Amino acid sequence: MRETTSLRGAGRCTAALLVLLAACSGGGDSGSGPPPPPAVTVAKAPVSGNAQTGTVGQALASPIRVLVTRDGLPEVGTTVTWSAPGTGASVAPPSGVTDAAGLAATSWTLPQAAGAKTATAAVAGAGGSPVSFTATALPGPATQLALESGNGQTGEVSTVLAIPLKVRAADQFGNGVAGIVISWLATGGGGSVAPPTSTTDASGATTVWTLGATLGAQSAQGTAAGLAGSPVAFAATAVPPPPFTVDVSVTNNAFTPSAITIAAGTRVRWTWGATGAIPHSVESTGTGLPGSPTFTSSTTMTGAGAVYTFTFLAPGTYTYDCAVHLGLMTGTVIVN
Repeated sequence: MRETTSLRGAGRCTAALLVLLAACSGGGDSGSGPPPPPAVTVAKAPVSGNAQTGTVGQALASPIRVLVTRDGLPEVGTTVTWSAPGTGASVAPPSGVTDAAGLAATSWTLPQAAGAKTATAAVAGAGGSPVSFTATALPGPATQLALESGNGQTGEVSTVLAIPLKVRAADQFGNGVAGIVISWLATGGGGSVAPPTSTTDASGATTVWTLGATLGAQSAQGTAAGLAGSPVAFAATAVPPPPFTVDVSVTNNAFTPSAITIAAGTRVRWTWGATGAIPHSVESTGTGLPGSPTFTSSTTMTGAGAVYTFTFLAPGTYTYDCAVHLGLMTGTVIVN
């Protein structure tokens, strides 16, 4: 009787254990948890060659490297594919397999344009792929000098030109090079430059050109020893200053002021006021005889803002009126 009871207890324990195991196994659940991580992963190697600085068109000093692992252990013989965009950029070799330590490396030649650059390493099906590397490409040595801006301007004699003269030093690929000393010189027309020397940044170097007193063509240059294109020549045209101007107002009743006294070479500017649709003109009334000189008359004009100018070069007393209102609107210009 005791034996039978013992067997029954053992059966109950066995059944309970089977139920517990079934519950732990998921009880037929198809599985909704996250998938396991990839067995193979790729990442930058401990000594990766990332974030180097080099010269455009040149290979970086150190190779770039990745480490490939499987479940945390080095993976041997896995193919790594490298790429580097940009004109002139390359990787050598473009692909390779990992060694016994799970490492693969390539030599990265930077592109021809300066600035921030990237390269990548890819492993098919691996976690962390692709891996990105960065580098900074610096300009190469300066080889050439070129005109950047400020050529072909026109300005008044003995005045500063509006746009500074600017040249740019560049390497063999056209990247701007800083630190090049430029010597400036006004070579024709009697002008001057300030400062006489300046140093380039990546965009170039400038100076300010003050024209000389000579009318017509003037010249200047910027020079950097040993660079192709040096010296860079600049040309400008010097013109006389505008004449001093005296204003006279034209209204429906009068020229105001009606009489002015000016120096020879002065310009007189007649400006129509609120005359509406009533026409007016500036008509010379001189006879051309001695003591009664003439000047060029205007056309008949209407409307506020109409303008007529004349520069009086010869001394004398010039009289005028309005051709539409003879005798009602008169004026005198005395030129000393």
